[in-house]
Amino acid sequence: MELKMKTLNKLIKKIKRTAGNSLAEFAVTTAMMATLATTAAPKFAGTGRAAQARKTMQNLEKISVIANQFYSVKGERISTSNPGGESQGRLPGQESYDEKIGGYDRLTDLNTALSSFTKWTDGEGSKWRSVYGMKYADTTAYNYAFSDDEDNTKYGPTEWFSGTDGKQKPIKSPYKQGHYIYIVIKGGQSEDWNEGTGTWNFDETCHSCGPILVLADAYNPSKYWLVKSFN
Repeated sequence: MELKMKTLNKLIKKIKRTAGNSLAEFAVTTAMMATLATTAAPKFAGTGRAAQARKTMQNLEKISVIANQFYSVKGERISTSNPGGESQGRLPGQESYDEKIGGYDRLTDLNTALSSFTKWTDGEGSKWRSVYGMKYADTTAYNYAFSDDEDNTKYGPTEWFSGTDGKQKPIKSPYKQGHYIYIVIKGGQSEDWNEGTGTWNFDETCHSCGPILVLADAYNPSKYWLVKSFN
């Protein structure tokens, strides 16, 4: 139980909140990320494990910036300057903010699952979805367990690519067996730890609560992951 709580507490602490960010702030953030990627490039010229680890975490940050921007655009009203507006924020692949993507209903479901998800062939991967699509994943060579988002009116890979300035080039993992995957915990609910009772409180009527995005590198999701809350 203690080990599980440590894992979950680490998850909760890593949540990055985006409430209050404007489109202008997202534009500045995107520009800063591009600058950081350029100036930091020489640091990743080596082939060491530490360099690969830093690179994949940087890539997860880049993908999270795309999610930020997408969520913000969808949250604005449709207009000539924002034709993609929907008046309600959501994440790539979601039909609406209160729909999950993947196989987890709550963040607490990741408590044990993420810590034991150590390899790209792990069966836990069946609950995850490819960020940029299975066409970019060499499943024949690496026997990946994850899959594409449902090809409905809001197809995940297409919407993730919409944040790459029209360039149909996925952000790639530095590991040859790696591939970027994600799940979304639906909005409209909240999870809070009660220190007094030592239990979790769940509220499934929190209409102001946004979704939670979890990104990972399939090379080793237990080590390389990022959590972002849109509350």
